[in-house]
Amino acid sequence: MQKKLVQSSLAISAAAALGLSGALVASPAMADNAPQKLDLQSEAHVQKALSSIEGVNAYGTDGGELSIGVAEKTDEIKKLEKKYQNIKVTEGVKELKPYAKNDLVGGAGYLVKAGESGGACSTGFSGWDGDGKPVVLTAGHCSKIINEQTNEFDGDTTVDQTEKPSIAQANGGEGFQASGDGVIGKWGFHNFGGDLLEGADEDQWPDPSESDIDFAVINVDESNYNVKNGITDWTTADSDDLAKSTTEITEVGAHKEGAISKSGRTTGKTDGEVLPRSEYDYDYQNVGGRWVHGFGVTAPIDKPFSRPGDSGGGVYQGNTAVGVISGGGDLDANTSFTWVADLDHSLEESGTDFNLEKPGEETPEAPAAPKAEDQTIEPNGEAKGKAEAGAEVEVKWEAAEGAQAAENGSETVKADKDGNFSVEGPKAEGDYNFTATAILDGQESKTTEFDVTVEKDESETPAPVEREISIDPKEIAASDFVQEDEGVTITVKGFDEGEKVNLEVASGPEGVEGIELKETANENGAAAFSIYGTSAENAEAYLGKYDVEVTGANDTEDESALTGSFEAVADEDGSGGGSGGDDGGNNDDGGAGDGNDDDGNGDGGSDLPRTGAELTGLAAGAGLLLVGGTAVVLTMRRRNNN
Repeated sequence: MQKKLVQSSLAISAAAALGLSGALVASPAMADNAPQKLDLQSEAHVQKALSSIEGVNAYGTDGGELSIGVAEKTDEIKKLEKKYQNIKVTEGVKELKPYAKNDLVGGAGYLVKAGESGGACSTGFSGWDGDGKPVVLTAGHCSKIINEQTNEFDGDTTVDQTEKPSIAQANGGEGFQASGDGVIGKWGFHNFGGDLLEGADEDQWPDPSESDIDFAVINVDESNYNVKNGITDWTTADSDDLAKSTTEITEVGAHKEGAISKSGRTTGKTDGEVLPRSEYDYDYQNVGGRWVHGFGVTAPIDKPFSRPGDSGGGVYQGNTAVGVISGGGDLDANTSFTWVADLDHSLEESGTDFNLEKPGEETPEAPAAPKAEDQTIEPNGEAKGKAEAGAEVEVKWEAAEGAQAAENGSETVKADKDGNFSVEGPKAEGDYNFTATAILDGQESKTTEFDVTVEKDESETPAPVEREISIDPKEIAASDFVQEDEGVTITVKGFDEGEKVNLEVASGPEGVEGIELKETANENGAAAFSIYGTSAENAEAYLGKYDVEVTGANDTEDESALTGSFEAVADEDGSGGGSGGDDGGNNDDGGAGDGNDDDGNGDGGSDLPRTGAELTGLAAGAGLLLVGGTAVVLTMRRRNNN
């Protein structure tokens, strides 16, 4: 059968403040390009390096490195980071505001008014509701005026000021003296247990309910108090600043068996043991004549876990808030007993939205660790990886153990919109151990490790083909020059694949104007042109020397045109050539005859040859060869060999 424990209302102490020195303000005053090593043995050198930087909120030296904490990196800070190789800058370190005596933390005492009388209780945990308003969690029975004879409620108490810590019972004083910092605020949600357990017949008592909680919320007056995360250990009570020494509370959770702690205005910080379910298998306890949901804690009788006035005090395990003090008494001659209203259950049943950080000011989640595979790069090649888009990625490397590589280094780069990042790797060949850490919104990811081998690419790169021009033949009889299957072939090489190549007849026999032809270099960088005359009956018109120039569309200023020449000479019998037969220009290909066919382009009185062919098989545009005022057109034709 459950033991009936009755607990009177208890108290809190004044919220205190941790006095911190002002934020550091510093800035670099150097402007060397080459990375230097800051002399950390000289405080004067350190302060000089920091003297003109704004936004430094923390710094320290360890292991030959100066660590600087900033809210965000400014251009000046980035310059300082590049200037010195032994400076590490971490973003997301905010400026801390100094604690004040009106900072309200868990475990302090507060006063309540009940008509002409009053009492004292303890704060449990400070934080913010869902709207970002400051609140304090405590015990629900502190909000009730309880009739000592009947245990009935005679109304609600009124929240008053915090209690002066230095004279609180936890600090050896008599307590109940107001801090003078003003009224804390007003009750928000507050509830103490279920229906009153009346009568001696326990079988007639109402059954316990999940909603039977001993829990209350104080809506804090922001004009009088600031709420601060943490629960005091009471070691700074003499200064009336309980916030100077606190345990940080990072989460609210369920209690576990084992060691447990609490802070309250009567007994200060105390330790106990959660009563195992095997010894006390109950979820509800009769506290002051009402069922209260929670769990039990024991401690030695001479070092009790709680005493009157500790009601509402915060109960925690490590950095987890698990409950507030509800009631207590002596379990036996050697053991004190405390019933704790479990906080996770109370928050759920009350529908209270409680946050340990002010909404909107929560620390952003750390980014995911970068991804990078083991890779091989050339000296000064790029080591690559992926991280969250926009993250700063700090990449460091050092020579692998036993490797001959001599370069260690680091570089911070920004991942692009797709998350890709790269850094220029070491110059020295060898094996390196790389690490990459992403930093986003001031939060660092876990570090990724990967191996990079630096070595030269030994595969041979084909030497560029020298540009050449070949003319065949360089001397041709006029009678051959006017044969379709003869003529002069000009072959060039050393150009880029797909490059446009231009041939120009720069000069020729007297009265000859240049002919310009275009071709596209093939996959081997070669192109060819073929020139022949089509007026076999007037072969002597082609006699003379022809100078040609060949250029490419990709030519640079350092590249000169390829040049060459060929000559059309008279036949050995002294004539310019024979009739040339059917191929001499009297058929459709020749474009001669009466001048009435489409290709003739003449006036019916002379043979007008056509220009001709590129190696790809497509007809080229016409070029004019003018001799003695007579228009003679050369024909270019394609060949299948380069």
